[in-house]
Parts: sequence; structure tokens; C-alpha cells
Amino acid sequence: MGKKWILIVVGLLIIASWQVYYLYNGVHAKPQENEAKAAEIAKKEKNLVSVTNVEHFYKNETYYVVEGKNDNGTDMIVWVGEDQDVFSEIAKKGLTKEQMIDYVKKNHNAKKIIDSRLGMEDEIPLWEVVFIDDQNRYTYYYGYFETGKRYEIYRLKESEQ
Repeated sequence: MGKKWILIVVGLLIIASWQVYYLYNGVHAKPQENEAKAAEIAKKEKNLVSVTNVEHFYKNETYYVVEGKNDNGTDMIVWVGEDQDVFSEIAKKGLTKEQMIDYVKKNHNAKKIIDSRLGMEDEIPLWEVVFIDDQNRYTYYYGYFETGKRYEIYRLKESEQ
């Protein structure tokens, strides 16, 4: 009777492990497929010859931001929408990630930077910077790609329960 229970437990563990693996791969496969598809669209539509980074951005719309070089060797940023609308800009025309973070630190009392990424809303290239401000609020700052100036800002305060 003891061997039977051991075999049942081992069998259940194998099945559970397989299900966890299957679920994990299913969750991660779709974003990777979408990023690869966005990179291919950027290469085709905007003549990128190399891709250095692809990031996902979601606010009101989903975009994949593809960074790379075009056939002239110019650093480009390409925003590929979920509906496959494609926008591009020469990277030098906008702020770098570091410049955007410095802008937010200087102008918006950021104590701790959580994340920053390129994005787009209403066909406007933006930077999203998430940070903790001097009042301990979780803050989403959206600034224009070219200048960093405020497009939108959202502040969330932890409830005091």
C-alpha cells in the first residue's frame, strides 16, 4: 500500500510540474511573439537594419517601441501599434532615458525612480517615468519625447487604513 501512494504522489507532482511549465510558457510566449513581430514590422516599414531593444508600452493603447539603426546608420525609434500603425523618429530628436530621468528628478521632486520607458498616446511620442515623489506618492509622469515637458501626470497615495 505504501508504494502505491508514493507512485500516486510522484505522478501528481509530475502532472502539476508539467501544468506549471505549460502555464508559464503560455504567459511568456505571446509577448515575445508580439515583440518579434513588431521588430519585423519596424525593419520592413522603417528600413531598420538592426534592432537593439524592443519594449512593450501600454496606457490607453498598446505599442511596441523598437530601437535600432536604419540603413543609413542613424539611431531610430519606431513605435508599432497593436493595430500595426507605425511611427518613427530619429533618436537624437528626443531625450535619452538618462536625460528624461534627470529632468523628472530636477522638476518633480522624485525621490526614487521605479521605471522609465518610451511610449505613445494619441500618436504623440512620450516618455513614461514612474517614481516615488517627496510626499511618498507613486507617480506616473508622461513627458513629451522631445522636451520632457509634462503631457500628463498621475499620483497615487497609499490609503491609510
